[in-house]
This record gives sequence, C-alpha cells and structure tokens, in this order.
Amino acid sequence: MLNLDERKIGTILDVETTGIDPKSAEIIEVGLLQFVWEPEKKTCRLLESFSLLRQPSHSIPSEITKITGIDDALVVGKKMDWQKVQTHIDGSDILIAHNVDFDRNFLTASGGLDFEDCHWACSIAHIDWKAKGFGSRALNYLAADHGFVNPFAHRALFDCATTFRLVSDHFPELYKRSLEKEFWVHATGAAFEKKDLLKNNHYRWDRDRRVWKKRTVESELLGERKFLEDQIYGGPSAHLEEEIAKG
Repeated sequence: MLNLDERKIGTILDVETTGIDPKSAEIIEVGLLQFVWEPEKKTCRLLESFSLLRQPSHSIPSEITKITGIDDALVVGKKMDWQKVQTHIDGSDILIAHNVDFDRNFLTASGGLDFEDCHWACSIAHIDWKAKGFGSRALNYLAADHGFVNPFAHRALFDCATTFRLVSDHFPELYKRSLEKEFWVHATGAAFEKKDLLKNNHYRWDRDRRVWKKRTVESELLGERKFLEDQIYGGPSAHLEEEIAKG
C-alpha cells in the first residue's frame, strides 16, 4: 500500500491504436511519463517522459490518421521497445491512465509486458471531477477548463503530459480512491426519456447488455443509489451493482 508520507514513483501511460477493440486493433504508439511524489512538498515532480512508435501489421486506417496524425510513413520500420516500457513499469509504485480500461487492455493484449502485482489508477474515475465543478471528464475538455490546451491531442506523449498536469494537484485523492472497491452500476429498466439525466451523470450505454451503466467507487454508492431512486426510478431503485475485479 502506498504511504503518502513516503516518496513514491508514478507512471502515466497512454496508447494510440488502429481501433478500439484490443482483439483486432493494434498499438501504434505508447507514451510514458514518470514522476515522483514528494511528500515533504506535497507535489509531483516530473522525472522522465518519452514516446515509442510501432508499425502495425496492416495499414493505419485513414480515420485514425485524422485523429492522431500518425500515418504509415511515420511508423514504417518502427518496433516497440517493450523492455524499455517494462523497466519503467517495474520501477513504479502506481500506474495511471486516463480511461484505464482502454489503455491497460491494449497493453496487456500486446503480450510484451508483465503487469503482475501492478497497482493501477484511473484519472477519470479516481478523481471526483464533478465535485470540483467540471462537467466533462474528457481529457482535453478538462485541460481547457483548467486554462490550458493540449497542443497535440491524441498523441500519446502529449496526452500523458496533459494527464500529469491535471492529476499533479490531486494525487493523494487519486491514489486513495484507487484503493476502494469499484462497481458497475447498471440502471436496468430506466425509461428512455431519462437518458439525458443518465448521460449527464456519466452513465454510458452498454450495447451488448442494452443498459445504461456507470463505474463508481464504493464511497459513492449511497449517492448513486439516491440519484437513481430520486431522478431515474421515482421510487425504489431497480438498478444492479456489479463489483469490478481488480487487476
């Protein structure tokens, strides 16, 4: 367990990919930023950052190039140095990603890394941005709301740097919340006309299960239950709660 009274190393990871499904899409860029938590100053200090490109087995889709600026010419002949990434992972006390499921799933599927015993935190879920007055948790919207711009959005290193700037002032909260049990809250049977309320409260539509769902931590479950009872169901809640396995 991380003791916030001790100096600790954190690593922010971000990936750019050829698609959204790690079973069929591939990583084309990994960004990594490592920092140290300095308890005596209660601040995070940058240690190192870099990005690595990788040529996928198939041509990069044009829509991905439009989003990232990464085309086939940029990655030709590039191979991922997984050992370099692993060395930084092994030297970290905590790994951080903005939307951790996406980045972690792709990095795990790559087969080039070992995440055994790693502790992850999500800069979307483990900082209560709503309580701080921020309506959107999207990385570039958060940056703009904090008064700065990510100059190269959807390039891995710049996304890491943006995440670092956002989480630096909230690192203790990020870590403490990451230690809590986490749950998917499924708003089963919610009326169609309630979809905007759900979206505004950070629920998203699960196409497979055909239900609105939200990821939350244990300390927020009571508030989530009240929201559903008062604003979605208008009475006893019909929602389901599913604990998320750590890993």
